[in-house]
Amino acid sequence: MTDSERPINTEDVVALKSGDADALRRVFFLFQPRLYRFLWLKTRSVEAAEDLVQETFLRLWAARRNLKPTTKLEIYLFRIASNLVRDELRKAERHGQVKVRIDVELAAADSSDDAIKYSQLARVVDQIVSTLPDAPKTAFLLSRYEELSHLEVSEVMGISVRTVEKHIGNALHVLKDGLRAFDITSSS
Repeated sequence: MTDSERPINTEDVVALKSGDADALRRVFFLFQPRLYRFLWLKTRSVEAAEDLVQETFLRLWAARRNLKPTTKLEIYLFRIASNLVRDELRKAERHGQVKVRIDVELAAADSSDDAIKYSQLARVVDQIVSTLPDAPKTAFLLSRYEELSHLEVSEVMGISVRTVEKHIGNALHVLKDGLRAFDITSSS
């Protein structure tokens, strides 16, 4: 396991708190891909996701002196990102802006039936998830895409574990109903 792959520990938080730029760099490289994916799934905009990731780390750096050695940086970063994207989406709604939609491309163009079916399913799931209200969407994305536990999701969102379970249950119900409405097995 390389240094950039090892989990963040208390010493890393203390180093970050003291202003160690190398500690920030390590935290950035460890969490940036997951934060970007989460923010892109919420905004559907490459530019917005990139800007919000940058703002997340700027806010971490600005608040570093307030960190406790026991701070769970993963939870802290996702909470910052979640708050930033919620504010950004509210601002866009107030100004009547339409969210930019970017089609997901396949990483590898594979003509096998399984790859085509997987691609169709992924697009349908993505489309259904994008229609969820903010709280269930956030809980679902953090749980299923970022693999956070219900407790961790509750810490990021500032809600109870029971409410997280309710949001994820609602999201799964909408997803299940939505998948019934699509015929993903036929080719177009």
